[in-house]
Amino acid sequence: MDKSENTETTQSWKPKPAWNLMESDVGFLALPLVLTILVPTGALLYVFGRLSWHVGLLLIFHMGAAGFIVCCFLASAARLLAGWRRYTGNRKLLGIAEVGIPMVFAILCVIGSPLLTKSWLWPDATPFTYGFRDRIRSRADIPAIRAWLRTFDKSGYDEHGDRVPADQWPESLRQVKPDVVILEVNQNGSPRIRIIWGGAILRWGATIALEDMEIPPSSLSKWYEAWLLLEPGVYVYDW
Repeated sequence: MDKSENTETTQSWKPKPAWNLMESDVGFLALPLVLTILVPTGALLYVFGRLSWHVGLLLIFHMGAAGFIVCCFLASAARLLAGWRRYTGNRKLLGIAEVGIPMVFAILCVIGSPLLTKSWLWPDATPFTYGFRDRIRSRADIPAIRAWLRTFDKSGYDEHGDRVPADQWPESLRQVKPDVVILEVNQNGSPRIRIIWGGAILRWGATIALEDMEIPPSSLSKWYEAWLLLEPGVYVYDW
């Protein structure tokens, strides 16, 4: 190969430009749109309940999402103002959408926070409780747990509740991986268990008893507590 051919090859090859988030509509349109769908609607909170992940992690994620939305709003507004004169009509509409989506995010979070109050999407409890109910429905072997409960007589449990050591849990309880299992008595004098996850501030769980157990009324509006019936004698809750 002569020197001229080598020179032409060198000139024809150009390095690919690095991806710049600040010039990408993915960062200013697509990601805020995804967050607007997941966060204010409670969809992400439902996912956390479905996976039984601690709500504290969700609060950290929400703080990060809020900070990201604010940055997107400020950067999108600055880009739109700086490029308004040279932008085409379609590019102007895209820029307006990039500014408007963070505003929609903020409005939805203010008028319908799904973290502590119910909404029309989740009328009887928080989205987390709905997700957790679906998790218990799919993973807990209710008949096996009830069969284990029937092995206790009245001398085997206390009406105020006794914590059951992990080495005494049946396999039907181990497979849902609770943090705490409490054995107690219901209003009919029959045994029931409460399986609990979480810590001192944010906790969630399920109560499993025989089919004749009375389900207490939910008090979400007063104490931020909610119960969702899974089937007769079984309900989930968070508080």
